[in-house]
Amino acid sequence: MTLAALILMLFFPFIITLAAVSPLRPGGAAEIIIRRMGLNHDAAMAVERLFTPHGGGGSAQSGWTVLGAVWLTLGGLSLAGAVQSVYLRVFRLPAFGLHGVPAQVAWLAGLIVFLAGTTATGAVLTGTVVGQVCQGLIVIAAMGLLFWIGTRVLVRGRLGWREILPAAVFTTIGLTGLGVVSRLLFSASIVENERNYGEIGVVFTLLSWLIGLGVVLTGGATVGGWYNEQGLSVLRAFRRRARSSSE
Repeated sequence: MTLAALILMLFFPFIITLAAVSPLRPGGAAEIIIRRMGLNHDAAMAVERLFTPHGGGGSAQSGWTVLGAVWLTLGGLSLAGAVQSVYLRVFRLPAFGLHGVPAQVAWLAGLIVFLAGTTATGAVLTGTVVGQVCQGLIVIAAMGLLFWIGTRVLVRGRLGWREILPAAVFTTIGLTGLGVVSRLLFSASIVENERNYGEIGVVFTLLSWLIGLGVVLTGGATVGGWYNEQGLSVLRAFRRRARSSSE
């Protein structure tokens, strides 16, 4: 719930403004959400309408102030700090305090690169069935790397690559499953809620999806930590099975 609230209230404005001032894909915040949730055309249009500015002139660039830029940056870092605290608690590491801020900045930069990169490749590849399959594999691989390398960055190298790998794998599996559920359920929910409640109905569905995202992020880390504590190993299990079958 905390992660969902942080993303909705602080990280979304950060991404919206960052996308609006980007010279590459202006207004790309809606596209990022649409592709992450796998929405159909009608639901995508509802999200587009939600993120389309109403009235008023001027661009996002003209609305920048020092205070606004600081606030938006803190919004992005708040999410990174929340995710960092999850991993520190799961792996029983002491809090870093201000020393953890550089790691949060690096993780946030990696997240932005992941969102921008996978959204850009999705716009190119999803025109065909083969392209959609390729895009799905790219997203899964990039997501696994993000959480594997990103977790190592957030814990400031206090854990080895093998210790972090299970959490990254379980988180990636969980987010892939959430993407499948999104494609099956959330498109219809967005369209129906917009029809019944207007734009706030779209926000209701987005918040539900964000809660699921928070559950997956914390659950993937927790299961990964439990996997390490139990001394489990998929590779050892496969090797034992191979030896027993050969005998």
